[in-house]
Amino acid sequence: MLQKIANYLKSMIKIMNKKSCVFISLIAATILTISLYFSVIYSDFNIHNIFLKIVLEENYLVDKIFRAKTYRENGIKTILLWNSMFGRKDFYFGKGDIFRDCPCNKCKVFSDRDYLNVEDYDAILFHGNEMSEYEVPQKRKVTQFYVYVNLESPANRKVSQKYRMNYFNLTMTYRLDSDIPWTYSVVEDIKSGNVVAPSTNADWSAFYSNTSVGDAIDEVPSAISDTVRSKSKPIIWFVSNCYDKSGRLKYVKELSKHISVDIYGSCGNLSCKRDRDCFSNVAEPNYFFYLSFENSFCNDYVTEKLTNPLRYNIVPVVYGDANYSQFAPPNSYVNALDFESPKELATYLKYLSQDLQRYQSFLQWKKYYRVNDGTKRAVCTLCEVLHKQKKPKIYSNLSEWYTKDQCPVQTLLDNGVYTYIATKHNLMNGE
Repeated sequence: MLQKIANYLKSMIKIMNKKSCVFISLIAATILTISLYFSVIYSDFNIHNIFLKIVLEENYLVDKIFRAKTYRENGIKTILLWNSMFGRKDFYFGKGDIFRDCPCNKCKVFSDRDYLNVEDYDAILFHGNEMSEYEVPQKRKVTQFYVYVNLESPANRKVSQKYRMNYFNLTMTYRLDSDIPWTYSVVEDIKSGNVVAPSTNADWSAFYSNTSVGDAIDEVPSAISDTVRSKSKPIIWFVSNCYDKSGRLKYVKELSKHISVDIYGSCGNLSCKRDRDCFSNVAEPNYFFYLSFENSFCNDYVTEKLTNPLRYNIVPVVYGDANYSQFAPPNSYVNALDFESPKELATYLKYLSQDLQRYQSFLQWKKYYRVNDGTKRAVCTLCEVLHKQKKPKIYSNLSEWYTKDQCPVQTLLDNGVYTYIATKHNLMNGE
C-alpha cells in the first residue's frame, strides 16, 4: 500500500513538474501528512522516514534544470542511454557508479529520459540495432554528442537510413578506429596491468623477450599440463546461429570429413545446459580445440567467440577477417585462413593434438598476459572522450564509415566469387 502511494506521488510529480514553490510545498505537506498517518496506524515512527526515502530517492522534487546546472558546475558529464541493448537498459555497463575506477571518472549515466530535459544531457547513446526511426529526441542542443553504438558487423546490421546523414557525432563500436572502441575483451600485461590489445600497435614484447625458440616448447605450469593430458577429443563448437553469412557451417561440414567435430547447440546434436559453465566443465577438460568462427567477415570483427576460449586452457581456431595479431597474443590461436583447405587444417590439428609439448606451446602466453572483459575500458574511454572533445564533430555519412570497404571477403562470398567458404587458397587466387 505504502509503495503504491509513493509511486503515485512520483508519477504526479513527474507529470506536474512545475517550478512553483507553492506546488512543491503542497507535495511536501502531503507526504508528511501521509507518513504521520501511517506512523500512527502502524505504531512505527520510523515508517515516515522509509516513506520519504521511497518518494525522494530519485530527487523528483528537484527541478530538472537545477540538476543539469549542478552537474555542469561540478564538471560532471551526463550520459543518457536512449534505448536498450538486446533488451538491457544498462547497455551491459553494469549498475552503480560505473566510472568509479576510471582515470577520468567525472561522468554519470542514466536510463531515465525524464531525469533531465533531454537536450541537457551531454551525450546520448543510441544502440543502432534497436533504434526506432520514429522514437528519437525531439530537442537537441548543438553542443550535444549523439553516439552511435553497435557491436554487430555491417554485414548483418545496417545503419538506419533515416539517421545515416549528419546525425551522429561519435561512434562506439567493435572497430579499432571508433571514437570509443568497444571490444569484446582486452589483453593485459600481467606484471604492469596495462592493456596491450586490441590495438593497431599491439606490443607483445613481454612474450617475445622472454620466449626463445627453445622456450616455445618448454613445459608449461603443471596445472595447465595436467589439463592438457586429460584431453581426448579433437574439436568442440558451441553455436546457435545456423544462418551465418561467412559460410562457417559449410566449412565445418567439410572439416568434419577429416577430423571429428562435436557441435553443441541448435546447429548440432549435442547440448550443454545454460546454467553450466560449458567451457569449464565440457570444453577445457575434454577438447584440444575450440572453433572461434565468426558469422561474417569484416575488419576488426572479433567477438566473444575468441574471448571465451582464451580464458580457458583450450586453443581457439579462428575464422574471420580481422588481423588477429592485434587482438590475441602470439602463438595463442590457429588461423583457419592460413591453410589451403579444411583438409589441410584438419591434418595440422591432428598433429598438434598428438604432440602435447607442441600443443602446450600455444598456452605459453598465459605466463605473461591475461584476458579481461572489454566493457570497462570502453566505459572509461567514453568518459574521457566527452571531457576532452570540446566541440562535437559530425559524421556526414555514418553508413559510409561503417560499411564502405569494411567487409571485402564477405562481399566476395556474397557475390559468389568464392565457391562457398573462405580459405587461404581462394583468398590468394580470388576463386
